[in-house]
This record gives sequence, C-alpha cells and structure tokens, in this order.
Amino acid sequence: MHIKDLLQKKRNLENIHVKVNNDKNILLINILNLTRKLSFYVDNALLNSKLLDGLKEKYNIKNNFIQSNKFTQLKHKIKKPRELYIYLTEEQKYGTDSYSRYENEILKRSKDSSIDFISIGERSKNFIESNKLNLLRYFDNSSYPNLTKILTKTIKILFVENNYSKVNFVINSSKNYKDPFTILPLENFDVDKLLQLKEKTEWNNSLKDYKIYPNIENFIEAQIFVYLENVINSLIVESSFYNAKNNLVTIDKKIKQIDEELLIVTKRVNRAKQEKQIEEIILLTQKKKTIFDEGGN
Repeated sequence: MHIKDLLQKKRNLENIHVKVNNDKNILLINILNLTRKLSFYVDNALLNSKLLDGLKEKYNIKNNFIQSNKFTQLKHKIKKPRELYIYLTEEQKYGTDSYSRYENEILKRSKDSSIDFISIGERSKNFIESNKLNLLRYFDNSSYPNLTKILTKTIKILFVENNYSKVNFVINSSKNYKDPFTILPLENFDVDKLLQLKEKTEWNNSLKDYKIYPNIENFIEAQIFVYLENVINSLIVESSFYNAKNNLVTIDKKIKQIDEELLIVTKRVNRAKQEKQIEEIILLTQKKKTIFDEGGN
C-alpha cells in the first residue's frame, strides 16, 4: 500500500478511536447515573414491601396485592392459573442476543399457565405475536412518556379485574438469569435478587410503636401504588443498566481492536518512511557518483 494511503488509513483509525472513546465516556456517565437511580428505587421498593408486610402482620390484613388468596390457589389446582407478564426488551447493538433464554422459559411456562402480555420494545412484541400469545398492550420502548405511572395503574386494574395469580416482569439481567421477577403478590417479590443478597434482609419492625390515621385501608392502597411504582422503576432501570454494561464490554473490545489495527498501520507507515528514506539516499548516492564520474572524464 502507498504511504499516502497508509497515512490516510491511520488518520481514519485515529478519528474512529476518538469517537469510540467519546462514546465510552458518555456510556460511563450513563452507567454512573443508572447506578444511583437503581440504588434509590430498589431501596424504596424494599422499604415499601417491608412496610406493607409489617402492616399485614400487625393488622391481620387480607389483601390480594400482598398475599395470595387461598380460594384462588385452590381454584388453580383445577384450572390453569392466569398470569400477567410485562416483557421489556432493549435495542441490542452489535448483533448480540440476550433474550432467547428468557423467551424459552416463557414458552415453557405458558404450557402450565394462561399468560397475558404487556410488551415494551419491538423484540418483545415480535416474540409475543410470532408465538400467537395474548398481547394486551404495547409500548415502543422504556422511554415512553409516563410509562411507570401508566404501568402501575394498568397492573393494579388488571390484577383485580382478571384475577391474576401473579404479575411477572421479564428483563435482561445477570441477577435473574432466565426467570422473571414476580412483583405481585408482594409476598412473592424477591427484592434480594436485585440487591444481590444471599440471605433475606431482616426488617426491624417498629410499627408496633405507631398508629395510622384516619384509615388503614386507604393507607395500604396508597402504599401498594407507591410499591409498584418503585418496583417498576427498579426493573426498568436495571434493564437499562445491564444493557449499558453489555455495551461497555463491546466498546472496550472495539477499542482494543482499533488499538491493534493502529499499531499495525503505524508500523507499516514507519517502515514505508524508512524504505523511502533509503531509496532517497540510494538515489542521492547514485547522483553524486554520476557527477564525480562526469567530472573525472
């Protein structure tokens, strides 16, 4: 390759290197922000769930959002249980496929349960429709305006109207390899998976020292709504966080590849320059020799 072409290739690689490094820096800032958000929402979800569990024990509350209905459990032994799945997929770059394991698990579970779906993301919609599963509602992506509030209200209404035994949330996460997160009833939500704790967190129940006015039922309903908002936000942020981490790994590999290509091209440029210098020295030497020969004659 001509030295001009090599120099142009080197400049192109250097420009790509700068751009990819800028992308990496932006991604690192995004990951930092997502980490803070995730910690905030998970901590609040944990607080809400423990508060509701404590109120259930103190006031002997029977609420299907908090615990499974025993009559419903008996009915499901005769008839297939009905469940709601929220399936969220992110746009995946660089041709990766992280969702097949979740989809295989969903199809496996759909044989034993009657499942309705809320889809977030094009891939989840395509999966649901291609497998002729029941799609209730579709959102383009997790950036849909007021998505959390819409989902919270929708889930609360559907959970009661359709008498679901469970509400599950499917995201791509290292914290739940192929299984969904169960968010309702509350007693089935394993927040410790999001916190990555090996043992269940203990709750220092000081509710016995407090009384709730004016109405415990209204307070419970309000807390259930807040709990759902925090859980949904936690899972949406976890999905974005894990996707960003995967993109960071891919970008690091790309930077390494560009560095290796730059090293090779730089060596070729240096070698070409040296060869050109040698050629110029030889030509100069030959020219001087010719001049001396002519002078001698």
